[in-house]
Amino acid sequence: MARILFILSSARALPLRDGREIATGFWAQEFIPPLEAFRAAGHGVDIATPNGRPAVLDALCLAPEFHRDDPGRPARLQSALAALPDWRTPLAAAALDHAAYAALFLPGGHGPVVDLADDPAIGRLVAALHGAGGLIGAICHGPAGLLPARTAGHWPFAGYRMTCFSPEEERAAGLAERLPWLLPDRLQALGAVLSFAPPGQPHVVADRRLFTGQNPASAAGLAQAMLDALATTDAGL
Repeated sequence: MARILFILSSARALPLRDGREIATGFWAQEFIPPLEAFRAAGHGVDIATPNGRPAVLDALCLAPEFHRDDPGRPARLQSALAALPDWRTPLAAAALDHAAYAALFLPGGHGPVVDLADDPAIGRLVAALHGAGGLIGAICHGPAGLLPARTAGHWPFAGYRMTCFSPEEERAAGLAERLPWLLPDRLQALGAVLSFAPPGQPHVVADRRLFTGQNPASAAGLAQAMLDALATTDAGL
């Protein structure tokens, strides 16, 4: 069985254009379902954050308006988080050996645009694991962790098809005009080929060894796509 590394954001505040900040962190709906899917398939999971700071949950992810299709989900997410002894005291990404992992998974929430997008240690880890043939999964704002990766001075995902939280979804969240920059713009500027489903609809894109999901609704499909790849490639051995 494979070992999979999750990188969780430890950012507590999201800066806005007007100088104000709002609370942020990682989004439980994009962390717990994939983690449970990987563990149910028999794979091992480790958790890390930038510089080993405690991971930060965005409490907004448990608000009822995000769970109208499943009102019992917040309680299940809270229970699953409480049962994990390691998510609040994870390892530093800089100290990890990419050779120990077959796959890397980057959950979203707005936190990653704060502390993953410009983190050189995250960039080295992503580039090294990708270059060694590992799988990279990222969802929603998690693809911010792809931005600092470089191979021989070039972004290794240029020309790759992928997705992330869409501009329409950012507008619906009331943040499109308030954020200093938008993730789709930065990804496209580096050469990503983006596609989006309608807001809130599941959308998973697989291109070579990169797997991306658009939003929380895409978490289960993204995890399954990676599980299928792990089962049919050397990465799963």
